[in-house]
Amino acid sequence: MKRDQIKNIQAYERSLELRKIGLIDKQIIPRIVKEYSILEGTIYNWLKYDKSPFGKRKIQNKPELFYVLGSLLGDGCAYYWKRGDKYMVLIVGEKELIEKYSDKLATCTGRRIKGYAYRDRNAWYLKTWNVELFRLLKKIREDQKFLLDLVKNGDYHENILQFIEGYFDAEGCVKIIKESIRKTPKICLDICSTDYPALEIIRKALDKHLSIEARYSIQKAHIGKDGSPRQKTYHLRIYKKEFIRRFFDNINTIKLKPEKVKYVDNWLNNGK
Repeated sequence: MKRDQIKNIQAYERSLELRKIGLIDKQIIPRIVKEYSILEGTIYNWLKYDKSPFGKRKIQNKPELFYVLGSLLGDGCAYYWKRGDKYMVLIVGEKELIEKYSDKLATCTGRRIKGYAYRDRNAWYLKTWNVELFRLLKKIREDQKFLLDLVKNGDYHENILQFIEGYFDAEGCVKIIKESIRKTPKICLDICSTDYPALEIIRKALDKHLSIEARYSIQKAHIGKDGSPRQKTYHLRIYKKEFIRRFFDNINTIKLKPEKVKYVDNWLNNGK
């Protein structure tokens, strides 16, 4: 990225921070001019007309953005190619995740991007060349507080539910537990990740917004059967029927596959 563009983005983000702490435009503009040597008219357009140094593809702060960020935090990554000065955000997952992610992203950017299947893998991927999304993903990975502050902009309840839905679609699982002593297989919702801070956001949000209690099971770091090291892994799990029912009433996940619906219904209705 060119030096002037970097300076503009830093100045833009700083102006939003100043507005967030209660400063008015007349106070913000001279401070940004002094700190970054940006033209007054440029800053005025950012603050008055919701423009930005990101151009026409500026991401809109809608609830769908938090689905995008949740799924990226689970199955996404950010790449920068210095030679071509390109910023890319990549997400990899099953076809249903990529299609849903694409729809949500289009709502925020006004442009739909198509996903593609890996030829040699049972997975799909979607690449986005968007410096703003790149910076958002980098920031939420580095600063949990930044994500929590971002969620509070707009409909807090809807935003956090979209975030949970995106993360669960990426890292969650609806487990069918079949045991010989049980006539009706048991259901467990499991979110598996090495990213403990992200899981803590979800655990607290489930408790606060849906009154759902989730508990951890921890898999220690070890050497896998293939000889490669495995990181410490956290499983955030939901077992109680009332919590599982409440989860599905509020979270429209792709992980509830058609073949699993009958098992979930049987479990929630005591086999009836």
